[in-house]
Amino acid sequence: MTLESRAAFARRLGVNKSTITRAFQAGRLVMQGTLVDIEPSLARWHATKGGRDDVAERFAAQRGQDIPTQPYPYPAEESGTAGDSGALPPQPDTQPMGATGAGNGDRTHYKALTLRFENETIKLEMALRRHMRYPLPSVRREAYGLGLALRASVERMVDQTAPRLAAAQTPERRALLIAECVALSRAMHTEFVRALRRLRQAEKKS
Repeated sequence: MTLESRAAFARRLGVNKSTITRAFQAGRLVMQGTLVDIEPSLARWHATKGGRDDVAERFAAQRGQDIPTQPYPYPAEESGTAGDSGALPPQPDTQPMGATGAGNGDRTHYKALTLRFENETIKLEMALRRHMRYPLPSVRREAYGLGLALRASVERMVDQTAPRLAAAQTPERRALLIAECVALSRAMHTEFVRALRRLRQAEKKS
């Protein structure tokens, strides 16, 4: 859960604070006391934009209760999870008189998919800003570098310990191998920290 003031939330969306105030009054924000809960508020903001008064009114009626972060429940076959078995909320009938209802389900289906992927995009963007996720090319580059470092360390350990192992007794060999493995583990831990630091610095520059 990430909280911020209504003014900060307005700056995040690039709108005036009065717009956020009206959204709060219409029940389009998820509040924790006087602060905005960012993730579910972003999802609800996108779900109720574009003149969807019926959605805004429903959220206003439910304000103060536990609201799911996703604006609509999705069918299980679309979401891929066993728990998403709810039906989509009823949509207003906007078809002209005499028109068939064959295409209405398609519009509802694709609108639900659009909202779903908008929510996933918002979550991904926030994870990137929190350094919980990183771009795949950067991760691959650092993983390749870590693999090279590990290989070089193992080869160096073999070259340095082989003569000593040949001249040592069995208990000494075991102690020597344990000491070398501990040193290798510490060296790789340091490399992991450096790789993470490089990923964070690259994201800040971009």
